[in-house]
Amino acid sequence: MAQRTPIFISYARADARDLALRLSADLQSAGYPVWLDLSEIPGGSSWSQQIEQAIESCEVMVALMSPAAYGSQWCRAEQLRAIRKGKRLVPLLAVPAAEIPLHLEHLNYVDFTVPALYGDRFRDLLSDIRAGEAFQRPAPAAAPPTEPARKEASLHRPRFKAVRTGRPRPPVTEKRNAPSFRRYLEDLRAEPWLGARFWWPYFLFHYTDLSALVRLLHSEELVSPFLQGAALDARWDKFVRLYFRPRTPDLFLAEGFRPGSSPAKGYAPVPVYLLFDLEAVICHPEASFSYGDPAKTRNTYRTPMLFREMPFERIYHDSWFMPDEKEEIMRCREAQVMIPERLGLDSLQLIWLRSPAEYETLHHLLPPETWRKWRDKITARTDYHLFNHRRVYVQSVALRADQAQIRFNPALTERDGGLFHAVAHLTAPDGSQYTWEQRDFAGQSEITLRLPAPQPGYTLRLLLDGDLAYAGTHTPDGQVL
Repeated sequence: MAQRTPIFISYARADARDLALRLSADLQSAGYPVWLDLSEIPGGSSWSQQIEQAIESCEVMVALMSPAAYGSQWCRAEQLRAIRKGKRLVPLLAVPAAEIPLHLEHLNYVDFTVPALYGDRFRDLLSDIRAGEAFQRPAPAAAPPTEPARKEASLHRPRFKAVRTGRPRPPVTEKRNAPSFRRYLEDLRAEPWLGARFWWPYFLFHYTDLSALVRLLHSEELVSPFLQGAALDARWDKFVRLYFRPRTPDLFLAEGFRPGSSPAKGYAPVPVYLLFDLEAVICHPEASFSYGDPAKTRNTYRTPMLFREMPFERIYHDSWFMPDEKEEIMRCREAQVMIPERLGLDSLQLIWLRSPAEYETLHHLLPPETWRKWRDKITARTDYHLFNHRRVYVQSVALRADQAQIRFNPALTERDGGLFHAVAHLTAPDGSQYTWEQRDFAGQSEITLRLPAPQPGYTLRLLLDGDLAYAGTHTPDGQVL
């Protein structure tokens, strides 16, 4: 079995010891080496030095948030050191209503406070850990490989290899010159100018809206706009189009809820990114690529020689630019890979949502069997910048028997905001209906909807100008999903 991600569990013994031990045992059963200070520090050793070495060698720190951990200087020091060392932090809420340290505020956490839901939350934790494995920077080779070894390595990359998922499909042959594409991708991924974007050349990015994603996961294929019923404005509407990078110019215009009756083309109030294996798609026998939006450039290419000439420093550009550079950079950011008519989900690596609330909404909308099939690929991590976050959307929702607390991402500027017709529908288990409505809702940071009487197990749906912003079900204590 291949070596898995080493995990460091940071916790306070006073109130999280039992959960830490259970997590340690279950993570090890799942194949992950775990470091836990309760059993790993031999007598007579320097406590702080052992902890420093363990953090240095780990790839993921699981931080159990509890009152004792919040007040522990040791727990804070472990977490801050992990951040400084570039380790990935996955916070877990171990005790209800525990305060969250400032340095963990921006991260999504997994709620382990309901013992009856431990199994479901542990699967969420595994999904988060596995989603992050794709983003580990490859270790540099000790010495330049020989040409035979280089060819072999280009054909076998287990960390980024597409995982075949979905219904069985006949094998698809690759382009005859696929090894040339792989060699150039290997060189591209080693470019020092990539910096924190080192993971971008492993993926192609396709954004869609949450409602379309539900249909897509049912059909298990991406289809072109024309096959979806759109008018054939240009021949490119017959192609599935994927971008080389996230945060493309068209998503900037389409992302997020906007009030009024004239939404942007490609409007995606709840955007979702699908990340496909770049290597697998570019080597597809029918794949072509462009240096910009093909509807504007009118040119597409298929050969590895022209792929090597792609201006990736411009395509992956992600900082400020001078006014005279704008036209070229914006054109390059629209560079794409095209597949005619349809693309199966065999090479789909991740389904990335924008917030925990939208993750819950997808869970609520998908049939249980569909959710179980795809859940290991679904993530709502916020430590990678895939979205623009300029407009109003639901960030998180806390459902309690007597109230629902809804936290919004407010509009970044007045131009990005506006007034919505907001409606919340609550359906109790006995069929009773409750409705909250506000016609001049501006998407303030937080609202609380109070129920006239406790209603354990209710369902809540929130709409902004008729578009679904959140859907979820309150889970009564002791109910097992």
